[in-house]
Amino acid sequence: MTDNGERIQAATLVEAHTALQALRSPLAAGLELEESPAAFVGSLFLIRCARTFAAVVTLCEHGWAPEAQTLLRAMVEDMVTIGYISTEPEKLAHRWLSFENRRLPDHADLFAAFSGEEPPNRGERPKYDRWTHLSFNAMAERADGVVPGLLEYLGYVYPILSDRAHGNTSASGIYIRQGEDGSLEPLYQPSSRQVPITLCNAVTAALTTADRVRALGVVLDLGPLEKAEQRIYEACGLPAGPPPGAEE
Repeated sequence: MTDNGERIQAATLVEAHTALQALRSPLAAGLELEESPAAFVGSLFLIRCARTFAAVVTLCEHGWAPEAQTLLRAMVEDMVTIGYISTEPEKLAHRWLSFENRRLPDHADLFAAFSGEEPPNRGERPKYDRWTHLSFNAMAERADGVVPGLLEYLGYVYPILSDRAHGNTSASGIYIRQGEDGSLEPLYQPSSRQVPITLCNAVTAALTTADRVRALGVVLDLGPLEKAEQRIYEACGLPAGPPPGAEE
């Protein structure tokens, strides 16, 4: 890694930790929130965001950015989900809280599977069961109304993260390098590759999630997160905020 690359990586890690601390601070102090289902859902997504963000930062610190991107994908999906819920907080929060995934095995099912006993008769389980009838893309379209630029952002970021998560052929370049003589080098050791851009997007996902959580009735100061996002993008030489034209 070049000296400039080392400086960029060090700066992005500092700002990622700053953003993570800003996200954790209200949790450590004790969340203040409205007495409503929407605020309760928001608090759950904030906790999940803080945990997943911490895991992304930890992996990036140790040189596992491509692997961290599978968790970053989960952060982006949560960002879309909470953004969609914030379009109709009362109705959608209640629907999310009352949903029971009938596809999941319970304790008795698992015990039967591992003990070789006959599983309990639960009736026919649905092959597909979700809390909303909307697809991920349809939720993103609705959420774009309250998060300007979200759809355009997803168009750039989400296909790459999905490639990482699903192990598609197009993602194989991060696992192997071909030399000039045609030899192949397996890239199985940690490295600095893609650490800064992974952290930049993790901070953006965390900030956007926190913004929607606040809209649902959780008391949050977004100032420290916003400043950390600005600084981390500056360190990478990239613009922060929504894509050009998103506010039009």
